[in-house]
Amino acid sequence: MWMRAWRLRLLVAAVPALAGGCILAAAGAGAGGAVYVSDRGAESVVNATVDETQQAARQTFRELGIKETRASTEQAGSGQKRGLWGESDDREITVWMETQGNSTKVDVVAQKSRVTWDKDLAKQILERIVALSK
Repeated sequence: MWMRAWRLRLLVAAVPALAGGCILAAAGAGAGGAVYVSDRGAESVVNATVDETQQAARQTFRELGIKETRASTEQAGSGQKRGLWGESDDREITVWMETQGNSTKVDVVAQKSRVTWDKDLAKQILERIVALSK
């Protein structure tokens, strides 16, 4: 019985700390667009067109030494959905950009293996894309 009470106290103490971590992650990008860490990478909404965002992603790839391997464009309703793939050391990078009104929703994934992701690298890439899209 005491073990259950101990676990409950631990959970109650951990919830504010976990919530604070989410707020800090969201605040990392500043005013240009909050960057959120997802299950496999990072995502944000950028105040720029898909074209401008793709240019920023390509510049980010060059600056970080990521070799672009493929790009795609498809129509998504009244907007566009674009993909940009690249390689860096032992990581495969994917950037998805999709029109969302006058903005662009961006998802970045940096994959180490079939089942592991480098969320820190994905966040770094996306923060740079957000900064360059201003």
